[in-house]
Amino acid sequence: MKKYYKINEIAKLYNIKTDSLRYYEEVGLICPMRSKSNYRLYTLNDIYILNIIRDCLKLGYDTSQIKEYLDNRSVNNTIAFLKEEEELIQRQIRDLQSTLSSIQTRIEDLDRTKQIDFNTCKIEAYPKRYCRYLKEKIDQDEKIDFLLTKLSESMEEDISVLGNMDSGSVVEYKNDEFVYTSVFILTQEEKHDFILDEGIYCTYTYSGEYDRTNQLFYKMKDWIQEHNYIIEGPFLEFLLIDIHETKKVEEYITSIHVKVKPR
Repeated sequence: MKKYYKINEIAKLYNIKTDSLRYYEEVGLICPMRSKSNYRLYTLNDIYILNIIRDCLKLGYDTSQIKEYLDNRSVNNTIAFLKEEEELIQRQIRDLQSTLSSIQTRIEDLDRTKQIDFNTCKIEAYPKRYCRYLKEKIDQDEKIDFLLTKLSESMEEDISVLGNMDSGSVVEYKNDEFVYTSVFILTQEEKHDFILDEGIYCTYTYSGEYDRTNQLFYKMKDWIQEHNYIIEGPFLEFLLIDIHETKKVEEYITSIHVKVKPR
């Protein structure tokens, strides 16, 4: 077995840059020997130390924390170190499980769109739904996506746009016209600032371009009156499938909801 290793050999072994090894030396993490020609020579002890540095970096330790651990290495400190590593791995597992669950839900939601009854008004029951929302006048469709992105960035949850059917916009009837007033994202109960009430909703789902939406608000309004219901709130526009999931406009799916009660 070789007794000494040159800096390039160590850099290749650990897949790091030679500058990183020089920096570790500069901050006192390792102290390689020097040859007569002043080349750095790394021993097996340096390799042991580099193994520890690598594991500490995985835990997010900075160089000062790594140095403190190296200088005070003991069985008890190593146990504490390994417990931190265990907790990190457990946290990563929880995050991955949450991500997997979210992906599975979005796949199921997208699959369900294949069974949707299009172009018909229906009365459906919905539970109470909690939301985060951002109130701002919307004068063009493109702004909805911008505001939803802005809202999702302000939330602690990691919101994916792919297959996400839990977001949309609020449309209010004002001065004989329908006006987009805010966007929302469904969220957990403890993080909400707006509630979509439990109850019955008139819904209408269609595919294709958005240019039909405004006339459909009026169509739904007339249908609700004709069937002896009263509108109890604003219209909600859910973009079930849009540009994020497909570039085929004919595959876009929009669902409009409005809370109602019998007259």
